[in-house]
Amino acid sequence: MHDSRVTQEPFDPDERYLTEHGEPFEQRFVPSREESGAQSLPIPPCPKCLSTRVEARNLARKTGGAIGTVAGTTSGIAFALSGAETGAAVGALAGPAGVVCGAIAGAVIAGLIGGAAGCATGSVFGEIVDEKVLNNYRCHACGHTFSRSKQSS
Repeated sequence: MHDSRVTQEPFDPDERYLTEHGEPFEQRFVPSREESGAQSLPIPPCPKCLSTRVEARNLARKTGGAIGTVAGTTSGIAFALSGAETGAAVGALAGPAGVVCGAIAGAVIAGLIGGAAGCATGSVFGEIVDEKVLNNYRCHACGHTFSRSKQSS
């Protein structure tokens, strides 16, 4: 069976994107200053070429988040014994199987809470390092890296 309404034209995703957005995908890869609502302060233009095609690299924030997650999970595992004891006490209501399941669940939850807290703390410290110490911004037009506080490097 052949449906005459179906055409056999080749599908071009780039053409569809151009029709919907009016610009190539590569230009939409770097969010404009209006679209990037992740930071409270607007991304500054490049001090070298004055381009607005600038991205925040956030290297210390990402690194701090990863290190904080590992440290937090490690400390969470250290607290896993108390979490396991609490889980076992709650699981005791369900019998011997509940004690085992409750102990495991308590240990896992303690590790997750520690990891989440460590990640949040590491990200905050990393953001401060990004803004105050590192060249956090990179210009896509000329490749120049710079910081908000020290505009020349």
